[in-house]
Amino acid sequence: MENKMHRIFKFAGALLGLALAAGACAAQGSLSLKHLKGGVYVVEDDYYAKENSAVYVGAEHVTVVGATWTPDTARELARQIRAVTDKPIAEVINPNYHTDRAGGNAYWKSIGARIVATRQTADEMSRGWDDIVAFTRQGFPDYPALPASMPDQVFPGDFELQGGKVKAFHLGAAHTRDGIFVYFPEEKVLYGNCILKQELGNLHYADLNEYPKTLEKLTLSGLDIDTIIAGHLDALHGPELIDHYRQLLKRQASDAAAQAR
Repeated sequence: MENKMHRIFKFAGALLGLALAAGACAAQGSLSLKHLKGGVYVVEDDYYAKENSAVYVGAEHVTVVGATWTPDTARELARQIRAVTDKPIAEVINPNYHTDRAGGNAYWKSIGARIVATRQTADEMSRGWDDIVAFTRQGFPDYPALPASMPDQVFPGDFELQGGKVKAFHLGAAHTRDGIFVYFPEEKVLYGNCILKQELGNLHYADLNEYPKTLEKLTLSGLDIDTIIAGHLDALHGPELIDHYRQLLKRQASDAAAQAR
């Protein structure tokens, strides 16, 4: 019971922090698109809680990884993409079903882009979208009450786009049950989604038993990684971010065990 109460108070504190941040960020938010290497661009979006997405400019079209928070932030990202290329924005990946990754779906659809996701993400969105919107609005009261805007193309599992230059794959439950990584092999860049970042962040929907196993699978995958784009906070890291987050989880588990004793 004591451990349960500790988690409740910790979660309440996190929500309070989000609410305070909302007053500072939502009204004064900004979004930037910066070239990283090859076809890969980094999106840093500090509306609401800071989130990082990615854009891949291919030979014939553009792929966006992460729809951003809302149709308005998506519109701003589209404007910035058009400033660097006139290639059409053909597809937007939802790397998980949460508001920071799928909230902008309706705008992307309105300009003719298709929303792509795994079957697991589509299913999670179908049954959990209203819940995650309500959760977001607890921390950010001015976040809009968006209806679900479902993926147009659903893959049964891992998938590739841009002729194999964008590879999306699921290694197990982590920050959410459905979250995927996206790898750009030519650039040796991994988009870490909400799974990888420099701090633990929100664990409300996380599977803490499977999370370390998922990161171990990533370590053992043999991917050639020079750069990781973290899903939140500072955008760019080296491959050491994987072990850093594993250590954060290990410390969190140790603290939880100590609280339970």
